[in-house]
Amino acid sequence: MNSEKSKTLLFYLSNIKPYSDKIPYFRKVAKNLWIISWKITIKLKSIKLSIDLEKIYWVSPNAIKYTRREIYHNVFPHCKLKNIEKILIKDWDLTPNIIKVEERKSYKALYAHFIEGKKWQDTDFYKIELNRIKTGMIRWGCTSEREFLERFKKLDELYKDIKNNGVKTQKMLGGKGILKHKGIREIEDEISIAIGRNGDLIRYDAQHRFAIAKILNIDRIPIQILFRHERWMEFRKEILTYIRREMNGKAYQSLLHPDLSDIPSLWSDKRFKMIKQNLTTKNGTLIDVGAHWGYFCHKFEEMGFQCTAMEGSMRNLYFMKKLKRAERLNFNIISKSIFEYKDSEDFEDDLNFDVVLALNLFNQFVDIEKKDLHSKFVEIFGKIKAKEMYFQIPEHEVMQQLQKTSEYESRSFFSQELIDFVIKNTYFTHAEKIGEERNHGIYKLY
Repeated sequence: MNSEKSKTLLFYLSNIKPYSDKIPYFRKVAKNLWIISWKITIKLKSIKLSIDLEKIYWVSPNAIKYTRREIYHNVFPHCKLKNIEKILIKDWDLTPNIIKVEERKSYKALYAHFIEGKKWQDTDFYKIELNRIKTGMIRWGCTSEREFLERFKKLDELYKDIKNNGVKTQKMLGGKGILKHKGIREIEDEISIAIGRNGDLIRYDAQHRFAIAKILNIDRIPIQILFRHERWMEFRKEILTYIRREMNGKAYQSLLHPDLSDIPSLWSDKRFKMIKQNLTTKNGTLIDVGAHWGYFCHKFEEMGFQCTAMEGSMRNLYFMKKLKRAERLNFNIISKSIFEYKDSEDFEDDLNFDVVLALNLFNQFVDIEKKDLHSKFVEIFGKIKAKEMYFQIPEHEVMQQLQKTSEYESRSFFSQELIDFVIKNTYFTHAEKIGEERNHGIYKLY
């Protein structure tokens, strides 16, 4: 096949859009064809992945769920990113090479001492390591019990410092660390992280600063990404390529994984902050209708909500599922648009949520026949019963599509009229504007 025919076929495959859910087989085939064509596109596409090896990221300690086993120290030697494929073993990011943070013996000792009040000498970790020292081994630069106990006194000082001042970067410390002891680089390096194949953050270095911050429930700590698995690098290339090629260089909404957080976005965190501030319901169930890549489900799951993301675009679902896995989240995904989902037998029961987000809703209307738009909206949203719903006025070009329907042809359609229409045809009786972003009003319905 010549290059022109290859390009034509690739273009066709990459633009397949299975709109009809009434032919599930076609939808599945189209999805698989798109994924195959997308993988080919990525292989052929040359894109520069600029990575700042010195960049500091601020993350919650709770986002780092795994740590390397001490016996696998040599799997993670100190090196620069360019050497990663030559150094890391194939399954370095899988068990038994990694374990949960709370399962590491040193973490258990820190928790027992600082939270449960045990003496260092009474912890299993201290006893095991001291026995090794007595057999002639050098542990943490210590060759005697006196040196070993002195080291733990330094940990007490480190704990007090972090409790009072938080975790500092090397620049903030100015080279003056608390924990100084021979054979220990505890303050000389940043808290170092490796990223596994699926996006997991795996602690590599500075275990004591990290563990103490986690025990103290510090909100944010500075980290430096030292290693990235080659499969994660492939996904990073995918997402950057898609955003540059299909989204004019900006993600729709902020990406929350730290290694993707520097990608610019169309929408900021302002909408989330507005909704959070105005929530009457502080926990319970939440559905995001037209969830795109799942940003709001990520944010509200962190707050304790049981979230559901409803999304009909197979392309958005592809990235949403990978980003959900990268942050090990649990929100449910309904792989249909709300207009397709209405035919479900449990449609009415399934739309009973405490909170409904309809921020990206009208962007789905452009694929609906004009004559069906009004009836579909009334049929669906008349059945939504929730304590509160957050609704966004559509973008201008989508509003123009609405104005061309038979009922609203040749007339202006202002924000308040749209809100009145929603109130008239839904379960809600009140609407209150809570703010705006990018000249889009955000309304709370209740």
